Amino acid sequence: VEQLSYPPPGASLARWNRPICLSISNMLPELAQFVIDRVAINALEAGVDVGGPGCKPNVIIFATSDGQALARRVVSEFSLGFRPAALHTNPPGAALREFQTSEQPVRWWNVAIPLEVTTGEIATRMHGDTMYPDGGPNPAAVRVRDGSRLRSNVRYDMAWTVIIIDMSKTNGVPLGVLADYVSMVSLAQVDPSADLTGQQTIMSLFHAGSSVRGLTSWDKDYLAALYSARPDRI
Repeated sequence: VEQLSYPPPGASLARWNRPICLSISNMLPELAQFVIDRVAINALEAGVDVGGPGCKPNVIIFATSDGQALARRVVSEFSLGFRPAALHTNPPGAALREFQTSEQPVRWWNVAIPLEVTTGEIATRMHGDTMYPDGGPNPAAVRVRDGSRLRSNVRYDMAWTVIIIDMSKTNGVPLGVLADYVSMVSLAQVDPSADLTGQQTIMSLFHAGSSVRGLTSWDKDYLAALYSARPDRI
């Protein structure tokens, strides 16, 4: 769990506490629908709600033949979508550079939002042009229920995820298996640089000698635990 999980520095693990809604670009409609349906089934099994027709996409998937070029383009054109706040909502700057230069077949970027556990209000305040989560300049008042080292007054909700699949590098992986991989990085904050060689997880899919053919029992248990845990657990 320590190897796989990748919350931003200073934050606890985030999860979806609202329905996910997927969109896929640059893929044949019937193939895109297959991937969406497979991710939706995995999400429901993990305990995540799925939005219906007409929902606003918050898991945005691009298929391409040049992952690096597309990653640089979307970061350039939608920079605030990748780093919307100063603290705790997204991985550090080095991770964003890696997102743009990676040679991996699949790359992803998760953004989370800190919310007050009791009210669901965003635990942030604007200061100039910068949004600061709890603890920045002029922080928003966070209601403290009780003092505890086990429970926090702030939870982190997944806000949106961008995933780029470089189809020229997937090496003929079956689409269903690829969809399971996309499911894992859509539903959890996964470290793209983690060395999981030899581990029984879908995240070892593109490692040499991997024999995984979909979400493993370990993956399903991880997701089930993530989505059944108390949202205020530190």
